[in-house]
Amino acid sequence: MIRGKFYGIGVGPGDPELLTFKAVRTIRSCDVIAVPEPDDSERTALHIVGEYLHGKELLKCRFSMSRDEKKRIAQRRHVGEQICSVLETGKSVGFVTLGDPSIYSTYTYIRDIVRDHGFEVETVPGIASFSAAAAVLNVSLCEGKESLHLLPAGCEEDIERWIGLSGTKVVMKSGKNLDRVLKTLQEYGLSKQTRIVSRCTMEGERIFHSIDEFDKVEQHSMPGYFSVLIVKEKRQ
Repeated sequence: MIRGKFYGIGVGPGDPELLTFKAVRTIRSCDVIAVPEPDDSERTALHIVGEYLHGKELLKCRFSMSRDEKKRIAQRRHVGEQICSVLETGKSVGFVTLGDPSIYSTYTYIRDIVRDHGFEVETVPGIASFSAAAAVLNVSLCEGKESLHLLPAGCEEDIERWIGLSGTKVVMKSGKNLDRVLKTLQEYGLSKQTRIVSRCTMEGERIFHSIDEFDKVEQHSMPGYFSVLIVKEKRQ
């Protein structure tokens, strides 16, 4: 029997018009679309491609949100096995993910599991949220010899480590840490150099050209997970 092929499909930052032709073609060609749960970002990804799912078989994949790394790894393994079972029947499976599959995506864990089982894997790139954020802000991410740093908003020690890097810093995965990250940036005098886009290209998009545009209520009402910070280097 011919074994199925696994696809990781980046669907862009949120606006369905930013789907690539290849993403649409791949989704249409897949027999099964994997539906990650309960991740809000992946539910958003599914919504983006909704019009292309008519007649598709959906495979619900539940991921652990536990802080226990062993539990998260075990659940990923379980999802990987689910997908491999479908691939064994000869069906192709598409795993849709917000943004680009190679950037902070759950897909990368599943890809490795599926590939280790000997199945063919193809990754379809998508427009990353920070590229879209730079576009809606009408700013460049880097020019000339400037460096570009892509960073997750981790613990406070991590923030203080990367805050002094030269070039542009793109901060993702802020989540509940958003307020703390913004406060630290203010303490380093980077309010005017920091731009924030929340829910980029999605319904409810918010754009801020400095931290000073925030007030406490706005900060707490913003979905940190869907917020991208672009921090330009402070000019002397």
